[in-house]
Amino acid sequence: MNEKKIFRSIIYFFILILCLTSLTEIKAQTKKISSQAKKAAAVGDQYFRKKDYRNAVNKYSEAAELSPDYSYAHFWKGYAHYYLDEFDLAAEDLDKALNEGYKPLEVYKLRWYVNFNRKNYDAALYDAQKGLELEPSNHTMSLGVGDIYHAKGEYQKSINAYEKALKLNPNNGDALYFLALNYSNIGDRAKQGQAASEAIKNGTTHIGEAYYLFGDSLQKENKLNEAVEQYKRAKSVKPDLHDAYIRLSDIYLNQNKLDESIKIAKEGLKLFPDDGILYTKLSEAYALSGRNVETIESAKKAAELLPDKQTAYANLCRAYTDTQQYPQAIQACSDALKINPDDGEMNFYLARTYDLSNKRDTATGYYKKSLDLLIKYADDHPNDYKAVNLLGGAYFANGKIDKAIEAYKKGQELSPNLPKSYYNLGYMYLLKEDKNSARQQYEALLKIDPNLAEKLKTAIEKK
Repeated sequence: MNEKKIFRSIIYFFILILCLTSLTEIKAQTKKISSQAKKAAAVGDQYFRKKDYRNAVNKYSEAAELSPDYSYAHFWKGYAHYYLDEFDLAAEDLDKALNEGYKPLEVYKLRWYVNFNRKNYDAALYDAQKGLELEPSNHTMSLGVGDIYHAKGEYQKSINAYEKALKLNPNNGDALYFLALNYSNIGDRAKQGQAASEAIKNGTTHIGEAYYLFGDSLQKENKLNEAVEQYKRAKSVKPDLHDAYIRLSDIYLNQNKLDESIKIAKEGLKLFPDDGILYTKLSEAYALSGRNVETIESAKKAAELLPDKQTAYANLCRAYTDTQQYPQAIQACSDALKINPDDGEMNFYLARTYDLSNKRDTATGYYKKSLDLLIKYADDHPNDYKAVNLLGGAYFANGKIDKAIEAYKKGQELSPNLPKSYYNLGYMYLLKEDKNSARQQYEALLKIDPNLAEKLKTAIEKK
């Protein structure tokens, strides 16, 4: 989600129609304005009302040339430039208008937003604050201060400004949305969720993004089913909300709802056909489903789109290994390790590939290296179920069965729906000649993945 998208058409509508009802009222000038200049400005006013801003600029320019100190002409010329998205020219004329004595409040009301569009945030902040000194109850400029601080990355100051603006209008849905966005930036998930929920209730114009932020807060609290509902709503009202597809696919992966993960990734790819992250998620779901052909196809596409990302190469390595294409698997793992040589997962899979291709001596070194790296990674990321399960495999490969059992048990606690952890744990119990514990894993696995459960049952019966 683009956190920098902070324009609000409804909030700024007031700015766009500022003072239209008084276009023809010429401010008293400190210097004499010629009648010809006033006539040219009046024609400019007519063009302005018709939204013919180019001709309005021309007539206001004519008026300013006739009377160089004509603040009214400079102000409305700046306004017309604003409508034409000519922000640098607008700022230049507004500066002249203020210097020539035009009403300061009216200049500040417009110039802060012109400077905001120029990304001159310090100037925008100065104007908004000066405007609020003259009109403290101005809700638009109060929100503007929040917008400016957000754009500057000063999120706590932005929060303070939005909260102040909400005192003037407690039911402003957009202010609540941006409050939630700022809380997300500083990592306060509880207040993020509360503000996002209130933004939805109060009709924010950023409804899809608000659902997303609400879902994000729930996901961070590990309320995954509730998060899924919010992400679904987010993409329902805003189908091009890219990150909603990523989050849904990822949650479904973690819940072992592989068909749903595949479905949502494909749905996202219809809108974002060149998205490497979605192809990566798709390849992960295919890999966990044992659909090696589809894994290879989608992982190749992901690697093509994201050549500097490791995950696609990892999925390729596993799929090539599972289809006994060992040279291709070794190449894919090696490509991943070029990106990060100290990745425990890739060292483990490369070792496994060498092992299966009868290069045990080479495999042994990679197995040992992978174990050291995975122990450190799992210690640093104790809630990463993938890392914990990989650690179990590394312990097994290094002959540490008891440690492998501990790791697989923890992996089950972190992700109770991952079939391979039950199979692997059952197999470890068989190696320990503990058939009763192995059967318990079989019975649990039978509810999750009957096909894999049958493989474990076969292994138990052979023992």
